[in-house]
Amino acid sequence: MGNPQSRFAPRETNLDDEHPQVPGTESNVDDGKPQVAEETSSPAVEDIPSTHPKTNLDDELPTVPESNVDDGKPQVAEETSSPAVEDIPSTHPKTNLDDEHPNVPKSNVDDGKPHVSEKASSPAVQDIPATHPHNVMKALEADANKPAEKRKAEATALKDQGNQAFKKSNYTRAVELYTQGLERLKDFVVLYTNRAQAYNKLGKFTEAMEDCRTALQLEPNNVKALVHLGKAQQGLKDYEVAVTTYKEITKIDEKYESKVAGYIAEVNLAESTAKSDMEAERLLSEGDVKATGVHEIGLGDVTDSQAALTQQLPDDQQTTQSGSGQPSQQEPTQQPPPQLQPRPDYPQRSEAIIGSISGSQNPVIVGSNEVNIIYNKLSEGPETTGLQESGTFEDLQQEIIDNYEQTATTIPAHPTLQSRNVGIEEFFIPLNLRKNISGKTKSERLVTLLKQNIFLDEAQKIILKSVDDLFNQKIVKEIKILLYGGAGTGKTTLLVKVVNSCITLSSEPLLGRFDLVLWIKLRQMQSNSVLDAIFDQILPIDTKLDKTTVQRIIDGKQSRIALLLDGLDEIPSHVLQSKEGVYRVQDILHSRVLTKSFVLVTTRPHMMEYVLEGSNPYAVVETCGFRPQDRDQYIRLNLSDDSDMGEALISHLEDNANLKEMAVIPIISQMLCLVWKNEKSLPERITKLYEKFAVVLFKRCNKDMNDDQVMLNLMPIIDDLGRVALQGLLDSRGERLMFNETEFQDCPSCLAEGCRVGFVLRETFTSGLDVKVLVTFPHKSIQEYFAACHLVKLLQDDENNFRHQLEQIGEGNVFAMEYLLRFCCGRSMQAAGLILDHIQEMQGDEMKLQRLARLILCESGSKELATKLVRPTRVECESNADLKSLSYYLKRVTPPLKNTGFYMHVRKQDLNLFREILLSDSMESAKMIFVHYMLSEEEKEDFSPLEKTIGVRKEERRAQLHIMFYIGEKSLFDMGPASHSFLRMQEKIMPSLSMIKVRPEEVVDVLQVLEECRFNYLYLHSINLHGQLRDVHILPAIGTLHLEKCRLVDDDVKDLISILPAGRGLIGLTLDDSAFSLDAVRALIGHLQGFPKLCRLGLHNIGLDAQLIRQVVSQGLPHLKETAEGDFRA
Repeated sequence: MGNPQSRFAPRETNLDDEHPQVPGTESNVDDGKPQVAEETSSPAVEDIPSTHPKTNLDDELPTVPESNVDDGKPQVAEETSSPAVEDIPSTHPKTNLDDEHPNVPKSNVDDGKPHVSEKASSPAVQDIPATHPHNVMKALEADANKPAEKRKAEATALKDQGNQAFKKSNYTRAVELYTQGLERLKDFVVLYTNRAQAYNKLGKFTEAMEDCRTALQLEPNNVKALVHLGKAQQGLKDYEVAVTTYKEITKIDEKYESKVAGYIAEVNLAESTAKSDMEAERLLSEGDVKATGVHEIGLGDVTDSQAALTQQLPDDQQTTQSGSGQPSQQEPTQQPPPQLQPRPDYPQRSEAIIGSISGSQNPVIVGSNEVNIIYNKLSEGPETTGLQESGTFEDLQQEIIDNYEQTATTIPAHPTLQSRNVGIEEFFIPLNLRKNISGKTKSERLVTLLKQNIFLDEAQKIILKSVDDLFNQKIVKEIKILLYGGAGTGKTTLLVKVVNSCITLSSEPLLGRFDLVLWIKLRQMQSNSVLDAIFDQILPIDTKLDKTTVQRIIDGKQSRIALLLDGLDEIPSHVLQSKEGVYRVQDILHSRVLTKSFVLVTTRPHMMEYVLEGSNPYAVVETCGFRPQDRDQYIRLNLSDDSDMGEALISHLEDNANLKEMAVIPIISQMLCLVWKNEKSLPERITKLYEKFAVVLFKRCNKDMNDDQVMLNLMPIIDDLGRVALQGLLDSRGERLMFNETEFQDCPSCLAEGCRVGFVLRETFTSGLDVKVLVTFPHKSIQEYFAACHLVKLLQDDENNFRHQLEQIGEGNVFAMEYLLRFCCGRSMQAAGLILDHIQEMQGDEMKLQRLARLILCESGSKELATKLVRPTRVECESNADLKSLSYYLKRVTPPLKNTGFYMHVRKQDLNLFREILLSDSMESAKMIFVHYMLSEEEKEDFSPLEKTIGVRKEERRAQLHIMFYIGEKSLFDMGPASHSFLRMQEKIMPSLSMIKVRPEEVVDVLQVLEECRFNYLYLHSINLHGQLRDVHILPAIGTLHLEKCRLVDDDVKDLISILPAGRGLIGLTLDDSAFSLDAVRALIGHLQGFPKLCRLGLHNIGLDAQLIRQVVSQGLPHLKETAEGDFRA
């Protein structure tokens, strides 16, 4: 640690960022908000970082043409390589810049020098340019005569000019400028990859290949060079080699696998298109009238090849999407009529290829390149282009887009107030999506049911890394997807994100497959007709379309249509069961209509079997809410106005395991954020929070009810569900968290309503040959809350029945019933009194029982019930809830406690509670107050609040208050200010220092800076101090030294002896989990004889027989007796 002042301070990044901002890519900046990538024509690489953290390269690509900027106007996409590689790192972290050979396919390597493959070599080797790899090294020597800084500045300026030319689609000029830049600086890798990209734009694929190979010679693992090389090979129709080149990228880093898959798919499609073109050429030459249909590429859907066909066109020959002949946003000049233009590499022919252009300029409907070229089919087939009526298809597209721009740009910011919204782009957080592996199950989960224990057969799952994976055919092969999850797990929000991405062109796998995306909210359906729903929910009242026309379009393009059916569990039952309607929901789900269309249906688990009973296979995907890190990001985002507030809530959740687990459910996180923002904390009584959860979940599904009606209808449901919940918790064979559906037979309506609202989940499982319909609560604490509601209702109706249920809670299960008891006390003070009496009669761990009693007292909100608690002699607080309940108790206990020992874990956010405790009268006569203070891992620790807190203590009571400062591997603080704070605080406290899992040099630096501090205890754990002890400065005031798991061996004993001079006041030494020989132990014991105050020695697990250690210690330090193996005390 070079500078102790800044060891734990966040490092500042000093980057000389010269890269020009690519238009439309601002959203790729990691600013803590969820981003949606801008439109790029390639589905492969937009999410790959442009540079690895350890790479310091001026690695950039020319900015893409302005026509690709998302300015709200329809754009004609550039050739796929243009915007696709802006964010790929130019070098992988493992790049060896001294490697002489480019990391290209072996088939392209002969003698260690890059060569053009045999297929493409004939046009490539005729003229070797000056910038060919063979000539680069000579040119580099000449460069050395020029001042390096001047050459770099000139080359950079030319590069920037070239980028501007590229942006304006002036690729010829861009090549000239990049070439001039290379004349200044021959090893400027970016210029080679930039020029290769421009050559690809010009169709000069051979020259592009040479530049890529040169770049790879300079940087063998340059991913951008491999991407452009593959594009060039594809342009030369060397498809097999292009695929091999792309596969080299995954050898550099497997994380690019899904990206590379998209490139390879483009190559395969291009190859298929080329073969079809050759077949068309042959048939045309033979006069076969069916030749115009060959471009379907055998897929039964002519539009499936449209993206590839567009990519074959040179940029200056691309037409507009509408086919109107109007100039595109990219080309200001008038376009030729809407006919497919001949490619420059195709032989010219007199026969015209019959073609037409379809699709509006709005991106939701078209493929990933925004140009939708469709060949008219002269022969009959299963689908039609939908272009028989001019403008009809375009009108439908535009009206859909107009609707989505109004309905798919925001999501609710409040669980029950739909008018309060936030932007989907800003507030969408990725979900934890898990896909069932078809046909693969495991029987490992043992569950306890009413009369038996069974193993459930559960599907094995894979994790989907992003929303786009749902539409990646290599990952999700089926064209029908069932997305299920409990209430508030983000299903609808995910569909909003999908639909929104259609508008913004940020989801290429989706847009690459579909022309129309139809989002149907099933709960709003008035009839069992998806066609009617399209008109009711999507199209405007004054639509230009009629139902007959829309149906004809959908029928004609069904394989290019995605149906997003949102909320099958919410569709009115009479609608779902109706026998009338065009495109009935059940007919779509069971593949009786629109059999070629993509279908994504969302539901809660109880409706899964209805979907899966059809013959068509579904990919089953579960949304489990957020991953823990995404939950924290969601909280920060929702409390972004005050970053401290967000971090405080995250920290609070760390202390509450139940809330922490539940907060992965998006709606729970949302409610927590709203409450925290409004009240600056969560309710002191956790019962109130769960009451809010229940009411909000019920209101979401019953928006027409007022508050009185909500409570009138809600409580009977909770009571009925709570009866079964309580039976499960108090089952004599052990608590049950899953229930047979038959256990709710006395209240079938409450089960149905509970499933609808989201209080319970009903799901079908198999166990061998048996089929079980099982019911669960979303979280155990929700089951406990419902059970507590029922238990309190029993108390209101019959106290004896309540007492009978309470007797089933004893020493064996009382701690497992903590939340059940707390919820009961939170709902009834009478219940709290009876429960406290019941606990006081129990035998067992006294401190744990007293802790539970304090939690129950705090939850009840009672002042009088404090007298029912046993006055403790020792109190332990390990969480914020413990501190809160202790503070509550100390304010109400009379008379104040005396001679009690307090042991507390405290963090910065707990200081207010800690201050309240210190000011309590019971602290005046405390036997000891020991505080374990944990330094922040989120921001630099400011010790001034702690100084103010302990400032309330009197100096004469210094010996009572011991504070152990805990420094972990992620702790952040400035050593200089910290040392001054320690010096000031030690006047009122007895300070100690604990360091765990930090670097050895950090230990050395910290102890040097704090050498004036009077720490009486030094605890070092899990730190490799082998060979480092001689540099560790043991402060003179240290009375106890604890070195555990520090990898100490015999060689370190001598250094240990040297830093512990005899005569000091050492009273304790622990060297557990070391590796010492018997001779080393003898030498150590001999040295310790010079410490008369030594009263504790730890030599546990040091690699010697315990009996031998015992003999050596008893001979050298006879006043120490072994109290446990390896633990010796006076």
